[in-house]
Amino acid sequence: MPDDEHPPTTERELAFVEDFALAMERLGLVRMTGRVIGWLLICDPPEQTFAQIADALQASKGSISTALKFLTTAGWAQRRSRPGDRKDYYSIKTGAMVDLIRQQSVQYAGFADFLGKSLDELDAPQRTGRLQEMHELFDWIGREMPALVARWDREHPRSSG
Repeated sequence: MPDDEHPPTTERELAFVEDFALAMERLGLVRMTGRVIGWLLICDPPEQTFAQIADALQASKGSISTALKFLTTAGWAQRRSRPGDRKDYYSIKTGAMVDLIRQQSVQYAGFADFLGKSLDELDAPQRTGRLQEMHELFDWIGREMPALVARWDREHPRSSG
């Protein structure tokens, strides 16, 4: 079987990819981006060419290209080349999701700071109860998330690669 070919994607694999994409869409991602992530999580071999991904997902080159550009720019997927091979190979980046959570925890803390300053500036406790509650939540998340990520790192050391 040539490098760009692989066994046909099974119905179970396609169902997983679609369900994964729908879950990612509920979290705010474009559905095709979710499909590509889902495929890269289960594909064999774990590094796939552009053509293999498009073929497996039965999707247009344009939609795959857009998804891969987003995923590589965001650091969720990586693109590699091989000596003597003109094709690029894509795979899920090890630790990508914990890196995302680590980045989000910084954003939560920053949002909590913004909310705290806003509470000080508005200085109207009778009208800012909802804002106060949101501030307390994001302040708490901003403090707790780094500890959770550190615990994850201790319990799940990253493999090289």
